[in-house]
Amino acid sequence: DYIINWCPRCQTALSDLEVEYQDAQGHLYHLKYAFKDGDGFLVIATTRPETMLGDTAVAVNPKDERYMKFKGKTLILPIVNREIPLIEDGYVDTSFGTGALKVTPAHDPNDFELGRRHNLPSVNVMAPNGTMNAEAGQTYEGLDRFECRKKLVQDLKDAGVLLKIEDLNHSVGHCYRCKTVVEPYLSKQWFVKAKPLAEPAMEAVRNGSIKIVPKFWENTYFEWMENIRDWCISRQIWWGHQIPAWTCKACSEIQVVRETPEKCSACSSTDLEQETDVLDTWFSSALWPFSTLGWPEKTETLKKFYPTTVLCTGFDILFFWVARMIMMGIKFMDDVPFRHVYIHALIRDAEGQKMSKTKGNVIDPLEVMEQYGTDALRFTLAAFAAQGRDIKLDEDRIDGYRNFCNKLWNASRFVLMNLEGYEGTCQLDEQADRSIADQWILSRLNNSTREVNQALEDFKFNDAALTVYKFIWNEYCDWYIEFSKSRLAVEGPEKKAAQNVLLHVLEASLKLLHPFMPFITEEIWQKLPKNGD
Repeated sequence: DYIINWCPRCQTALSDLEVEYQDAQGHLYHLKYAFKDGDGFLVIATTRPETMLGDTAVAVNPKDERYMKFKGKTLILPIVNREIPLIEDGYVDTSFGTGALKVTPAHDPNDFELGRRHNLPSVNVMAPNGTMNAEAGQTYEGLDRFECRKKLVQDLKDAGVLLKIEDLNHSVGHCYRCKTVVEPYLSKQWFVKAKPLAEPAMEAVRNGSIKIVPKFWENTYFEWMENIRDWCISRQIWWGHQIPAWTCKACSEIQVVRETPEKCSACSSTDLEQETDVLDTWFSSALWPFSTLGWPEKTETLKKFYPTTVLCTGFDILFFWVARMIMMGIKFMDDVPFRHVYIHALIRDAEGQKMSKTKGNVIDPLEVMEQYGTDALRFTLAAFAAQGRDIKLDEDRIDGYRNFCNKLWNASRFVLMNLEGYEGTCQLDEQADRSIADQWILSRLNNSTREVNQALEDFKFNDAALTVYKFIWNEYCDWYIEFSKSRLAVEGPEKKAAQNVLLHVLEASLKLLHPFMPFITEEIWQKLPKNGD
């Protein structure tokens, strides 16, 4: 048995990362725990008085002079009237509350560890559905935990052991699926020992085998991994991969194997029962980089595509998924699953607020694409994708980049309409005499191409997008095309040189822009004089 996060509504275990914490207004209840010998009492403070029904000790710090005279004494648990010991443990913070801590091993993770150190019994006073069970006593059995809290507080008050109630703003864990308040709960579950997996996964980032972009997310990664706890991988839900474990009903031997066993490996009994729990979704997902490629067989596909080059993902699943893929990849493939992890931004509304249906500020991408075009939306997101900064999505900016699409279309149309008499291709004519303007735009094209390629290599998509934008709009369209109009009006070598450079730069610009605006660039590309394929 182990203490886990439990959702009473979903009735399943949750990992630490599946618990969402929200600030809530609660209360701090100060209670009197009397000594058995009648020599006074200790004051205990708790935010969850219903769990006191499962208390099995009170702990104080051995260096706390206030409690040295009470060493070895026994207390009487209020309402229940159960005798519980006063124990000493360095874990207790002398500056927090009264310095005396109620110990409930079955309903608090820290108390569970404390209880194990002192061999305390664990009294579970709740049923899986969040109601109080028989261990809570006849008065409270069957009550919902929060109804029990109300009744118990009144009973404590009537008994004269409730000293005071203070308002308290604290953080309360909720189930990420149904938002029910999560209960620390003693339960039998399947775990993976995480630290041996975490060490090589951290080393892979330290030595550069994996690079996380933006780099500051590495600090978050290390913080999580250095404080990793054993991973509860069993879930009591219908959907998921059933845990491949079989228990022998004859001798209780447990077998974890790939194929359904015909008999018990210990006693040869054929009376076997498979585990009904399923694997945590993130456990199954952690195997994705290689399980989808034929593993455990050594397929050609696995050899070719593992590891991948880049994983693009959100920061919210850096530990849920990314870290676990790294751990599993190193464990089962002896290599990292990917070389780069690009953490993309969170898209917010124009005011920087997180989008939600309740706020009514959700921007539907389908509606945006219908109004402004897919390319305009894609380019906007790329132009806003600065590392380490969320995107404030303003429709005015999308409209602005729709104008950019129009600018490109009109410029391309102008170039193609002025190819009369031109028999060349998009390739640059190295023999032609070039004007200063030609040399300038070609120089700017080369510089812009270098800058875009470097920005893409560095995952600086906003820099790449804006470099292309400025080059096409400001330098190619507004300057070079305008300058070339007079040259195109006069037949001769000057016109042919201008046509060649205009066409070459247009083709190169389409290549630079294609990752951001694939649709309009493809449409224009198909209209260019072909260089072959």
